[in-house]
Amino acid sequence: MKNLVRSLVISIFLFFLVPQISQSCTTFFFNHNGHTVFGKNYDWHIERGLVFINKRGVSKSPRGDKEFVKDPGPFAHWTSKYGSLTFNQYGREFPMGGINEAGLVVEIMALMSTKYPTPDDRPAVTLLQWIQYQLDNFSKVEQVIASDSQIRIYNTGELGTHYLVADKEGNCATIEFINGKMVYHTRETLPIKVLANSTYSESMEYLKRHKGFGGDQSVSDSSGSYGINSLNRFVRAANMLKNYNPNIQASSVDYAFNILDNVAQSILEFRTQWSIVYDIQKLRIYFRTFSNKQIRYMDLHSFDFSCLTPVKVLDMNLDGSGDMKDNFLDYTREMNLDLIQHSWKEFNMPDSFLERLSTYPERTRCD
Repeated sequence: MKNLVRSLVISIFLFFLVPQISQSCTTFFFNHNGHTVFGKNYDWHIERGLVFINKRGVSKSPRGDKEFVKDPGPFAHWTSKYGSLTFNQYGREFPMGGINEAGLVVEIMALMSTKYPTPDDRPAVTLLQWIQYQLDNFSKVEQVIASDSQIRIYNTGELGTHYLVADKEGNCATIEFINGKMVYHTRETLPIKVLANSTYSESMEYLKRHKGFGGDQSVSDSSGSYGINSLNRFVRAANMLKNYNPNIQASSVDYAFNILDNVAQSILEFRTQWSIVYDIQKLRIYFRTFSNKQIRYMDLHSFDFSCLTPVKVLDMNLDGSGDMKDNFLDYTREMNLDLIQHSWKEFNMPDSFLERLSTYPERTRCD
């Protein structure tokens, strides 16, 4: 009976977290004269989140011990090379996206057609820890792509996700897992640096039907009862990137927020909760939330990434605007547990499961 309960718990964990963490998000990247900007809308029915300052020099292993996850393969262990800033909703070390001090950005979106690799000799991580692993270890897009030979994501058998990544040098890539294999687009195979909730190939085929991209259809500005669908969000973001003129329009950061406004969701179930813009060259991160429309920002240069100092945390819905560096607090497990309980409450997970999830960061150590 005990093993049955454990199996049920982890099955619920994988079923709910994998397909639903990010149902209708939109991301994009553009590079104008060396000024690299990355935008992300997080569309979901839960708004609450925390910003974490993650440290370098921290030894980690994934939450995925044999007691909870039925995966025959080994699990990954690593020590963070870079500090990072991440946006988290399901607990510390499980980010929805972020940027590291080298300027690597990784963001996640839902992709229903995902099929992760079957178990093999590569060490495994969860789909959210895959983000933290990349931010901890790498500075360039090409390294993220190459990491497919080093680690794999748990094969949950459920719906999944894909990723848009970019770096300080102006490189960008989509990362998808189709039929158990990593599929990526970068450089010449990534002419439009946008990603929503359809595969990149499907999105590009749809884009080609529209004016300005080879077709005769108008770029739609309509939204139905279920918001703006994935393919139309892709087209609208691509069209705005194509028409960006820095000589007559707003700054690149302001224009990024304009794009996010144009593809935002307003329906209650999956409305846009967070809008995030990364100014990668300056290592400055701007964001706003549904409850606080004021644009706030954080400079990575303002934080101490040494693992000898406390991890810092910011409530994303905190009042205020402008620079938020003085609003960060020292991390406590109680903060983590409170966030986890809030995000998981609708799933009726056992308290023991939530407690264990909240204590996971205590398994990491400063090297």
